[in-house]
Amino acid sequence: MNERDGIYDITWNWPVFLSQLLGFAVILGALAKWVVPQVKAMMQRAQHTIHGQLEESSQAAARLAAAERAFAEAAATADIEAAHIRREARADAERILAELRNTTAAEVERVRRQGMDRLQQVHRQLLEELGHNLTTTVLDRAEFVVRERLDSPRARSDSIDTFLDELAGLAEELPSSS
Repeated sequence: MNERDGIYDITWNWPVFLSQLLGFAVILGALAKWVVPQVKAMMQRAQHTIHGQLEESSQAAARLAAAERAFAEAAATADIEAAHIRREARADAERILAELRNTTAAEVERVRRQGMDRLQQVHRQLLEELGHNLTTTVLDRAEFVVRERLDSPRARSDSIDTFLDELAGLAEELPSSS
């Protein structure tokens, strides 16, 4: 070996090379016959699974987008409905308040009239009672004064004379009118 030929002396051993080539071909044939179809089938199943998952993912994304749109529409509808309910509630509250005011005014007027009627009734009762008391007091006083005056014999005699004079005057009028 010389230096120009290189460090290694490579020689071709054709029977070893051919045997190794034949072994390699057998290995490739076995791989092609039994391993490659199974690997291809696994890859196709994996691709099919991935394709199905991608399709499901795109459908889920579409459903999510539709759900988001529906949610946005429902939220907008709910806002509109809430505003409508608030307006109706405010209108109902104002109507109820007006009805309560009218009812209260009518009740106040009824109570006032009833109070005035009761006041007039009490006034009439007091007038009647005072009139009765006044009459009783006047009669009692008149009786007291008459008794005091009639207690003396002279007063009795004068009252009897007056009574007789009045009867005589009445008797004179009666025959003249017939």
